[in-house]
Amino acid sequence: MVLTVLGASGTYPRPGGACNGFLIQEGGYSLVIELGNGCLSNLLREVELTAIDAVVVTHMHIDHFGDLYPLYYALRFHPLRPWGLRLILPEGGLELLGCILGREAREYLPIVFREERLQEGVDYEVGGIKLRAFPTRHPVEGYALRVEGDGWALAYSSDTSPTPSIEEAARDADLFICEATLPDSYREEGSHGHMTSRQAGEAARRAGARRLLLTHIWPTFEPEEVLAEAAEAFGGEAEVAREGMRILLGGGGDG
Repeated sequence: MVLTVLGASGTYPRPGGACNGFLIQEGGYSLVIELGNGCLSNLLREVELTAIDAVVVTHMHIDHFGDLYPLYYALRFHPLRPWGLRLILPEGGLELLGCILGREAREYLPIVFREERLQEGVDYEVGGIKLRAFPTRHPVEGYALRVEGDGWALAYSSDTSPTPSIEEAARDADLFICEATLPDSYREEGSHGHMTSRQAGEAARRAGARRLLLTHIWPTFEPEEVLAEAAEAFGGEAEVAREGMRILLGGGGDG
């Protein structure tokens, strides 16, 4: 499996960067997790529009779904009409997407995208890639993900305050992609739906994850500070997600 980081900023992108987005490729299948602002151009460096098999959005905050809009138009006006792209997102997500579109554009949304509800207790498959959702603590409905394939397992926290469910998702995972929005000195601010550097490291350690990849760091803060605090709390291999980074799991190494 190859994981490519499409975007890694929280709330708004760093200069030249993008908000959260990840591409997982295995066995000829391409799964996108989150498509935040700026991610689509990075995605199209890696895969053709018609080769995207599914997109998962963990919660309906725009820094996690903003580039669904340009993706929608790219598919809608594609000469081959590759409509019916599988879009897995929380209940009411497609309706929310349509709120800022005109009537005609709204009518095409359920044609261009084939909506599936993301919810706890349901198993999803994209080729040989398996997903399961775990509830988060955030101001809107949201889910962490456990993703498994041939000889590998990774977890993604989404946006959340500390909660046992994300540690369940990341139990013994080869890679835990965890939000670390704030340095630990901002722990009180993070208590309303986000995690600090140390909280991310502590969650990864308790889960027994083998490797920690930090994401969703606010551009206000220095990633090196966040990384140092998270790595100390984790006690294992940790790094900051950056656009274009590739990680191989299941018999490979870093690309």
